[in-house]
This record gives sequence, structure tokens and C-alpha cells, in this order.
Amino acid sequence: MTTTDFTSIPVLDLAKAISNKDDFLAELQHALIHIGFFYVKGHGITSEFLDSLTKQTIGYFDLPLDEKLKTDKIYSPTFLGYSIQGNEITKDKKDNREQFDFANELPATWTEGHHTHERLTGPNLWPEEDVLPGFRQAILSFHNQAQDLAEKLTRLVAEALGLEPNTLLDHFVLPGQQHRAKLIKYPAVDQLDPQDGTQGVGPHRDTASLLTLLYQANDLPGLQVQNHAGAWIDAPAIPNTFVVNIGTGLEYLVQNVAIATTHRVLNPPPGRGPRYSIPFFLGARLDKKLTPIEIPQRILDQRPQTVVTDSGHQFGQVYQNDPGLYAVLNRISSHRDVGAKFYAQLAKDHGIITTASSTGY
Repeated sequence: MTTTDFTSIPVLDLAKAISNKDDFLAELQHALIHIGFFYVKGHGITSEFLDSLTKQTIGYFDLPLDEKLKTDKIYSPTFLGYSIQGNEITKDKKDNREQFDFANELPATWTEGHHTHERLTGPNLWPEEDVLPGFRQAILSFHNQAQDLAEKLTRLVAEALGLEPNTLLDHFVLPGQQHRAKLIKYPAVDQLDPQDGTQGVGPHRDTASLLTLLYQANDLPGLQVQNHAGAWIDAPAIPNTFVVNIGTGLEYLVQNVAIATTHRVLNPPPGRGPRYSIPFFLGARLDKKLTPIEIPQRILDQRPQTVVTDSGHQFGQVYQNDPGLYAVLNRISSHRDVGAKFYAQLAKDHGIITTASSTGY
């Protein structure tokens, strides 16, 4: 292992961005270029709200299966909604997790003849209010707060990379676009069949997004980050923090100077109960080809020479030419039942066998 390989994930305090901004930006720059992950504290989202969000998350997953299936992704071309345990595969192994995908509430506007990626935008699928009182309100409140935090961090990321604060948002985020998030439940190992293994989600990078904010909702192990020598580093839950990581979209758009680091989740140990986590993804715009932005040479000179990864980058070349198509193909590949229902011809055109297992993204 070289001296530049990280062995832990740094914790950055947003309060320092006000009290000592130069030092904060230096810490952030190091995390972006050499790690691709960091914790953030002092973010302004209250612990009381996060506790109530956790209760709503557990409440959703504790619903009877038939209630959760009423919000299944299969009912919408947006790929928003519920995924049953084990519906996805990453790196040819089953992902042992349930999830509920949601976004800021927008109407469906796609019509025949428009770009296919526009079908990804549309309303959420919600359980009825009397089934889970307060759920919709709590989830949308989290989305609003997480998006505000992600945009604040993106401005700081721009400054840390030698750019004006609004550069990345102005160039790569469309005002009013839909950003996605998830509620995730990872069952403990003793809640799984022996043949299921212990993979909560396999090695991957977050595709096409700028930043991911992850709230680890209970104190259970599982999240691991791959350092640049290939070793797996634990990223334990730290109370009242978010884990922040770089998406492949941002990595590409800043000329690979900020690293989209590979990560995975292992199911909790026996007897510990399920692990819950809530990620928010600040997405890059999908409506046009995006060109990497000019980065100061003094920043580019710090780019890592080699990064070991157990993850691939499926359809990576497509992203460089058509981000919208890339996003749709990744969704189809991850949720092939939805792909078969709404995007069968597109899947066939790109060699995605919709009768096969999903591959994860």
C-alpha cells in the first residue's frame, strides 16, 4: 500500500466553511481528489427530524408485503417505487436489500416522439395516507433538505477545485429537474437464506450523479469503501453525519480529478437486526451532451495516477455522448421487469436481455 492510500474516511465540519473557509476547502479538496468520500457534520438537518425519518422508513418496510407491492416500480416507467428483497444483482451476485425509490414530486410530461429519458420523470408511488400516516410528508421534507445540502456542498466542491461557486450547478444541473433518493433495508445475515450470501449491494460506483448524500439511519456496520490500492475500508455510522461521495458524472465532468470511489454494503451480522440507510443523489442534467469543464492545471496535476476498482462502468461511452440514454439503459439493466414492460425495444437494441436477472447500478 502506498502512503497516499487512505485507511479511513475524513469528517468535515460545515461550520468550518464559515469560520475558516480556506482550511475547509483544503480538506475538501484532499477528500475529493484522493478519497472520493467524506463525512459531513454541522449540516443543519436536525437529529430530531432524522430520528422521525428513520421511524417512517422502518414503518414503510414493516408494512405487509401486499401493501408495499402496491407501490412497486412495475407500475411506472419512471423506475420510482418499491423493489422487493433480492430483485437486483451486482457483480453476478444477489443484492440482499429492499428499497423504495422516490424523487421530488413532478408530473409525467413525456409524449411519443420525445427523448426517452423524459419518461424517467414523473410522480412518486405512495402508500395511502391511512396506511402510513405522515410518510409522504416526511419523505418529501427529507428530499427538500437533502437537495439544499447537496447544492451547498456542490458550490463548495467547485471552490475546492478552483472554480467559481455556482459553476458546476450552472453547467450541469437543470433548474427544476428531478433528483432521486432511496430508502433501503438490508436484512441481517440470519434473516437470509444460506444461499443468499452476505452481499447487501455489490461493488459499484454511483452512476451519472454529481454527489451522493447517505444517511446511515442506525448504528450497524456494512458500508465499505475501496481505497486506491484495492483494500476495503469500513465507513461506520457516525451520529448526525451524512456520508458524501462522488458520482461518475462529476468525475467525468471535472476531468477525473474528483474520484468516484467504488463502495459496497455487507449485510449486518447475525442477531443485529436490519440496517437502514437513506441516500440522496444530486443528478446531472440528462437533456444534452455534457462537456467536461476546464479545471486549473494546479488542480489537475494532483490527479491520482492509478485507482484500483472492483466496479465497472457499464455504458460509460454512452454517457459521454447522450446522458439521457445512459440513464435509461442503466435503469433497464437494474430493473429488467420494468424495462421489459416499458422499454422492450430499447433494451433489445442495446443488448439488454430483459428476461434475465437485473444487474444493479
